[in-house]
Amino acid sequence: MSTSPISSNSFLSSLQTSSSGTSGSTTSGLGGLADVNTFYKLLVTQLTNQDPMNPLSNQDLSAQLAQFSTASGVQGLQQSMATLTAQLAQTQGLQAANLVGQTVVFDNNSISLPASGGAAGGFTLASAAQSVQVQVQNSAGQTVNTLQLGALPTGVQTFNWDGTTSAGQAAPAGNYTFNVTAADGSGQAVAAVPFGTGKVQSVYLSGSNGPSLQLQGQSGSVPLSSIQGVM
Repeated sequence: MSTSPISSNSFLSSLQTSSSGTSGSTTSGLGGLADVNTFYKLLVTQLTNQDPMNPLSNQDLSAQLAQFSTASGVQGLQQSMATLTAQLAQTQGLQAANLVGQTVVFDNNSISLPASGGAAGGFTLASAAQSVQVQVQNSAGQTVNTLQLGALPTGVQTFNWDGTTSAGQAAPAGNYTFNVTAADGSGQAVAAVPFGTGKVQSVYLSGSNGPSLQLQGQSGSVPLSSIQGVM
């Protein structure tokens, strides 16, 4: 019968809990095997103190080497993933910086009307609709104007509001919301998911969820992951 592997040998297991000597810190459990030099020192100690009449089998030795090689590979993979994640965050930040000054579509039903000109919004239709209308509402929840968009196909759609009320007067600049109502040819409701729009003023790179954008007329920042498109 061969000797037990490193992980089950009582003498070698006791070596895995040791003081560093210089720093006074303690490494416990299998964490002591994280360093390749420590692993080979323990392996040599095991081979030196084995029973010459019952030596370590080739299978056990190969299994121990394979286990350490796997653990070392996983550790290297984790380090590579951490580096890749940091590089990806930097790339996203550079991409987000290119959006400054652009009008983007994000996951919301709010739109911002500037002092001059109109505003645009977007939504996604779950299926083709025969009739689609958009109700633009002010901060008090009052309907300012209703836009008749007619028949639209499945997918992402956009609309433009010229900034006037249903009476043809210019609406005051500010933040508005919109609701989309859609129906198919038989009069059945079609699901419509709205998207807000806004002009990107600045980019924040230090967010915990990645880069975020500050949009004109929006009180808070919008995560880059919420951006659905650029108009």
